Amino acid sequence: MAMAGVPDRPRGPGPTHEPEYEVIGGVIDDQPSGFDRTSPRTGSPGRPAPQFGTDLAVAWHSARTSFTSWRFWVACALGIAAAWGSAAAVIAVGEANGWFDVRVPGAIYLITAVFLALAAAVLGAMWGFRHSHGRVPVLLLSGAMRGMALAALAGGVLLAVGSSVGGPTALTGAAVVVIVLEVAVFGLIGAGARTCFATAAPGAALAAVVVAFLCLGNVVVTALLLPGTTGMDQASVPVNVERDGAGRVIAYECVGELQPVEVAHTDRVVWLATANPALLLGSIGADMVPPDNALGWVMSGLQWASDGPSREVPCLRGESSTNRAPSMPVALTGLVLQALTAALVLVPGRWLAARRLRTSPRSS
Repeated sequence: MAMAGVPDRPRGPGPTHEPEYEVIGGVIDDQPSGFDRTSPRTGSPGRPAPQFGTDLAVAWHSARTSFTSWRFWVACALGIAAAWGSAAAVIAVGEANGWFDVRVPGAIYLITAVFLALAAAVLGAMWGFRHSHGRVPVLLLSGAMRGMALAALAGGVLLAVGSSVGGPTALTGAAVVVIVLEVAVFGLIGAGARTCFATAAPGAALAAVVVAFLCLGNVVVTALLLPGTTGMDQASVPVNVERDGAGRVIAYECVGELQPVEVAHTDRVVWLATANPALLLGSIGADMVPPDNALGWVMSGLQWASDGPSREVPCLRGESSTNRAPSMPVALTGLVLQALTAALVLVPGRWLAARRLRTSPRSS
């Protein structure tokens, strides 16, 4: 019997053939299309299938390849050891040169946390460079998973150091969050640098330049530009001055006529340094450090510098503290600048990779 006009094959000698069937009005498609044909609740066609679950599964598979590699855990250990060693070296040099008037309690704990942010950025770029394939959400999620693994180890070390030398334990929580963010964001930078070129060497050079600028170069450029921000302005006389525990002016009223004063408009250039991972963590941790701590004052210095001369010169242009504009958190500014940098590297890299794929001999 024939189906849909397709005759039965004649019986006879030779190999036996399976009957063929023709589907009327369409074809059978057993491949996933990325769209649900019907909604389980309403039955309406054409709704997209959930993508986040797929991205999460692919990201976990990518991260698991790292977790099962001993090189990953060695890199984590070396990064944490380098952060602790750098902090110890800074304290030793500072005490030898009289940078601290007295021994700062918990200095090794505070500075280690700051250097761990730098280690997370470098490791994140390296891991992103090695795992550069996949959709952007997959890269971001897998980077965050690797960051969680590093943050778990680093957080344990920080808690151990903090309990032995003293220090605000809340800073460990801030460090864990920043480490996860830095590994994820700098992972996008590493992945973008890798896809910008067909070979690994130029991509590695690009990633190294970008990471070096964000981790060190931006601070150097800011320091070089700061002397050029000095200029003349006018200020009146502050009265009813209030200070915080560190002796910094936080509230005042203004009287008298305006007089010329020299000010430094640090807010014009200091935004360049906000994307530095160490300064980013320092600005977040400043609120968790006692105000009488010398390092706490240094950690909050970036926020004060970004607020401009109104922080250092009360009654600038005759304005009291109540009329001063609210501060923009430097941590938020730094994260935005890091994200923009990652986009500037990742978007051209993806475009160049797609272009190479279209023009490759295999695609023709």
